[in-house]
Amino acid sequence: MGNLATNRTIVFDEQTQRRIWKARKDAVPLLDRRKGRQRPLPFIEDVSVENTKLAEYIEGLRKIGKKYYLEMSYYGHAGDGELHIRPYLDLGEQGDIEKMTRLANEVFALAWSLGGTVSGEHGVGLVRAAFLRQQYGDEFYNILCAVKKIFDPTDLLNPGKIINNNPNVMVENLRADHPTTKTLAESGVILENDEISLELGQCSGCGVCRSKERQSRMCPVFRAMGDELASSRAKMNVLRFWSSGQIKEEYFDSPEFRQFLDLCVNCKACSVECPSGVDVSKIVAAARAEYARRNGLRLTERLLGHNRKISMLASTFAPISNFLMRLPVFRRYLENFTGIDSRRILPKFDFGSFMFTGRNYLASCRPSEMPIDKVAYFLDTYVNYNDHELGFAVIDVMRHNAIEVIIPKQRPVPLPAIVYGNVKAAKKDLAYSVKYLADAARDGYKIICSEPSAALCLKHELRHYVDSPDAAVVSENTYELMEYLRELLRQGKLNKPKRTLLQEYVYHTPCHLFAMAGAYGATIEVLQKLCNIPVFDLKAGCCGLAGTFGMQKKNYELSEQIAKSLKDALDATSSQSVLTECAACGMQIEHISGKSVTHPIKVLAKAYGPVRENHGR
Repeated sequence: MGNLATNRTIVFDEQTQRRIWKARKDAVPLLDRRKGRQRPLPFIEDVSVENTKLAEYIEGLRKIGKKYYLEMSYYGHAGDGELHIRPYLDLGEQGDIEKMTRLANEVFALAWSLGGTVSGEHGVGLVRAAFLRQQYGDEFYNILCAVKKIFDPTDLLNPGKIINNNPNVMVENLRADHPTTKTLAESGVILENDEISLELGQCSGCGVCRSKERQSRMCPVFRAMGDELASSRAKMNVLRFWSSGQIKEEYFDSPEFRQFLDLCVNCKACSVECPSGVDVSKIVAAARAEYARRNGLRLTERLLGHNRKISMLASTFAPISNFLMRLPVFRRYLENFTGIDSRRILPKFDFGSFMFTGRNYLASCRPSEMPIDKVAYFLDTYVNYNDHELGFAVIDVMRHNAIEVIIPKQRPVPLPAIVYGNVKAAKKDLAYSVKYLADAARDGYKIICSEPSAALCLKHELRHYVDSPDAAVVSENTYELMEYLRELLRQGKLNKPKRTLLQEYVYHTPCHLFAMAGAYGATIEVLQKLCNIPVFDLKAGCCGLAGTFGMQKKNYELSEQIAKSLKDALDATSSQSVLTECAACGMQIEHISGKSVTHPIKVLAKAYGPVRENHGR
């Protein structure tokens, strides 16, 4: 029959084969990806008929689905005459529970009329036990009961399964018997109606988050610890148990529960790799905010949540602050006072803020005569206080390509405050930036971010802290820097660099860039196609620093364990030059490998060469 196929591909490549098998493995949880109360339910999904009668079975199913106004997913093993059918129902509605019973009776009757069986592959269990007598008849069913009696006279082994005369057994003990009774609305995090309960109910429990395969990034904490409690699935289960009242309220306020919440590093890989599309970190952030509302913030969390002010102070007194931070005695003092591990070498600070320096520089530049585009540069903390050279590199590349640049008033994205549950601080800083960024966006400027975490926050997290039309405008017009350049490259709008760089680089993808599907792979594409620069993608997972998570003494060892895959990949390459967009990733890479780390835009700026205007550096 193979020659009759109209679109057949034989796959020999091992990596492609893995992707195909993964698609098959992820088929069930992928059905849960659609948001909503109606879920694809597996109560008629094991029916099998003779394959020559499959068309009749499918036609009968379509008629039944139309009768009950139901959507049903179809997949399975056509050659064996078995389809895994999952109707979409809301088991929180009594009407849908009743519909479930009626539907099962009609579908099973259809299967029997075609000489089929209610259970062709997965077994009878509880779901189909009530239908066995109808399928096999009284005589054979009584033989089954007699066999059960011989081997299990007191009904100890899986009571109620297979042998069960209760006609309602299929709809008993449903998880919907525990509806959500508590929400996280009081946490201060802005969530849509039922957003928490829908997200909690969306986890299918498939366990993809427990994967330790190299090509997967989810979940870095579980990868390091190997503990079920650290998995994304466990976080959703525990929070669902709390929200439905299945665990006591006082447990939520316990130190143990806070330690449990600490097991999420906000990498966002779940939002991409979870087949069901569950954003675990979003729910954990709201739970942390609720915990902080009830119990307050720890000292380290309060301090790191205001990292903008700490960076501002350190840059004001640079280079004195740089000298102090390299003294072991000073780092031990910081450890005792702030919880930042003394083994961490903090990045050096440039004097003053780049927002002031960069705006003055742009004011002195001649405007582009015929700009191809206009961008508003969102700096974030590292560029503003630690690496002015990075900021100038962004401006240089823009001006080399006749792109008008402005730097609006702004504050760095308050990711530490968001992660630790300091909602008040997060809302204040984001609202300040939104005011000025929205004005720029309405004037036709695209908002570009050289820090992936800043782009992710403005694009996806902003709505949870600022609910206004201005916030929506900012989100819709924010772009990660290399993603923005890739789009211009594909449109043929970028100029060719003047210089040829012969150096080879290895590249590390930051988690927050990976979480923005549109930005993934942009850096390598731009550098290779525009500059012919050879770049090797390490594909080694999370760096383990996770913003300020790995900076803390209590998380240092776990951070190192998470970074093991990346360290092994770095040790295996002879290249001493590593590219990554994330400042935190860069710090961790230098810490675990001793190799130098550069933002890709600096390489691109070097290829273009200096612009005519002097930076004043």
